[in-house]
Amino acid sequence: MVDCFAYGDVALVERHVTGVEVAVSVVELPDGPLVLPPVEIVPDGGLYDYDARYTAGATTFYCPARLTPETMDAVTSMALTAHRAFGLRHVSRTDLIVDPSGRPWFLEVNVAPGMTETSLLPQSVEAAGLTPGTVYRRLVEAAAGTNRSHSVTLS
Repeated sequence: MVDCFAYGDVALVERHVTGVEVAVSVVELPDGPLVLPPVEIVPDGGLYDYDARYTAGATTFYCPARLTPETMDAVTSMALTAHRAFGLRHVSRTDLIVDPSGRPWFLEVNVAPGMTETSLLPQSVEAAGLTPGTVYRRLVEAAAGTNRSHSVTLS
């Protein structure tokens, strides 16, 4: 805690939740937001730290995540709720921990998900049967205003 206050006067303290980490991406389409298949994150060393995140092969990913149908519904609903509640557009990724009882716990929402070979968004896009390059091009067009709407057309 002492080190924490070296950065400022306010600290965020969170409960430690043990469980499965999942990432759920949302992409906006002309007919509304599309929640992509969740990615389950299983780091080889047990901790999803910087090295596990950015070193190819240091983490195993399952997409779609190995969740019960009820838990799958809960995590996708939570990601869509976060996307809407924060007023996000185009794309977002919500990170969660699913505890042993199947209850998802919100960690954070990311408005600039990665698009590298070790990133989670591309895995979700491909698992949904979409082409990453097409999705990314449409996202850029929508953000730049070259699309007439703020939604992404994937054709």
